[in-house]
Order: sequence, then structure tokens, then C-alpha cells
Amino acid sequence: MVRRMSIFSNLVRQADGAFSALYGPYLLQSALQPIFTERADGRLQIAVLKGLVRASTNGVPCSPTDFFQYVPEDERAAVDGLCRSLHILNAGALGRRDAALIVNFNGGLYRTPQAIRHELERLRLSAHEAGLPPARIACELREHPEDEPDELAHFAARLHEGGFSIAIDDYTGEDHDLARLQSLQPQFVTFDTAWLQDFSENSAGLALLRVLIGQFNTKNIRAIVTGIEDPDMIARCRDMGGPLMQGYLLARPEIAPTSFNLTFPEIEDEPRETIREAPFAGHSTAPEPRALRPLRQFGRRGA
Repeated sequence: MVRRMSIFSNLVRQADGAFSALYGPYLLQSALQPIFTERADGRLQIAVLKGLVRASTNGVPCSPTDFFQYVPEDERAAVDGLCRSLHILNAGALGRRDAALIVNFNGGLYRTPQAIRHELERLRLSAHEAGLPPARIACELREHPEDEPDELAHFAARLHEGGFSIAIDDYTGEDHDLARLQSLQPQFVTFDTAWLQDFSENSAGLALLRVLIGQFNTKNIRAIVTGIEDPDMIARCRDMGGPLMQGYLLARPEIAPTSFNLTFPEIEDEPRETIREAPFAGHSTAPEPRALRPLRQFGRRGA
């Protein structure tokens, strides 16, 4: 408990308002990517932000996989939670009125009642500090081969009890995915990109997807289509019934502080959750902002 909370307490707020952290020689930052809904008038609005960790050392980027291999096993749950805290605080700093946030979880790290309780405490504290209602924070539970479905379902139930939402990915409509829907009760479902691409290439497939998305809507589940990289896929999404859309054609991830309040501002004199129209390709080449300046060191290992 002491180590977990000491890591959380060493989050650093930079002069530009963004939160970052140091773990050993690594600088940890949040990259946020918008996920859009399309209004009836054709304009895009940010419905969800996806939190993506960015790790670097001495200014050199490091993949999340390589970074977590560096983290000792007994600290992985704490550092995993630290990354979510960064996303929650940086998303909250944007001050969006209704946008949700999806944060990734390695469910296998939270198998004991104590580990689950610690993570729920961290999530509640982060949400409170960020000014985000727990329901707007969706915990994406990605399955790993070693995960026990019953343990994952128990973890999801505890997250729901805490007021948080659930997201799942790589949905293909197979029996295994139907079982995940039943046991995890998600509010967001991301389709498997390759499966969706194949399924949406003909009118029969699009019709079935439209029925599926309609069924999700009746259960208050929002479907997400990722990998939007050409206008044809946007047209297919319209034919499917308007799922949420994520992809480089719409907006690239940006390291906090992002420009999203400038490029996709909310409109005060129109219904909530609206933004100004933005060309689909207008942000396809925008780079992630520069790395923030490290301020101070913490964690078990020194740089």
C-alpha cells in the first residue's frame, strides 16, 4: 500500500498543465486519441478519448511492452495504475463536458481482493482529482491467455460497483465474445479491425453489422470502429448505423497537453457534446507533441 500510494503522490504537473511521471530512467506521458461520433448534420464531435502510455528515456521513445519488461513484477500493478492515473488527470484537464475516457487494464494483475481494493482506491482518487465522474471512465479489460474468465468477471463486477464503465476489444461476434458480453457487461465494444473489414465489404455483411450495432444500442453499449484511414470506411460506418469512429484520418494521438480543445472545440450555444466541423483528413499528419521536460525522479530504481 505504501509503495503504491508513494508512486501516485509523485505525479508531476508541468508548467503547461500536463501531468507526467518518472519511473527509474523512464519519462511516462499520456497520449490521448479522440474517438468520434458523427452528428446528423455531418459534423464530428469527440465522444471518447483513448489513453495511450508513452515511455521514453533520454528523449528516446520506448515501446510500452519494452517498458513494462523493465518494471519488476511486484511493481507492475502499481505502475500499470500509475499510467491510468496519468490518462485520467490529463483527460480531466481538458475540461470536456461529456467525453468519456477509455483506459487499458491488464486484468491479470488484479486477482486478489487487496489488489482490487487498491486499484479501486487509486481510480476513485484519480477521478476525483480530475473532476471526472467514474461512469465516464471506461476500464478496457483485455484478455490474456493466462487470465481466468471468472476472475476477470469478478474484477469487472467490482469496477461496476465502484461506478466505472467497462470496455472490451477485438470483438468478432463468436461464442467467446458473446460470453464476454454476458460476463463483463461492457459499455463500449471495439470491433476486431480485420474481422470488420472483411465483414463490411458487402451489403449483406453491412446489414448484419447494422443489426448488431442496433442491438448494442438497446443495451446501452457503444460500438467502436478503429483504423479509420480512408473516407470509404466512414461511409461504411454510416451504413452500419453510426458506430463511434477512431483512426488517423480523423485525429492522431497527441501527448498531453493536446490541441483538441482548439481543433475540436465544444460549442456553447448548441446541444451538449457538439463540436465544430473538422475535415476528415485535416489532422492526419499532425505529429505527437514534443516530450515534456522531466522534473523529478521516483520509483525503486534511480536513473
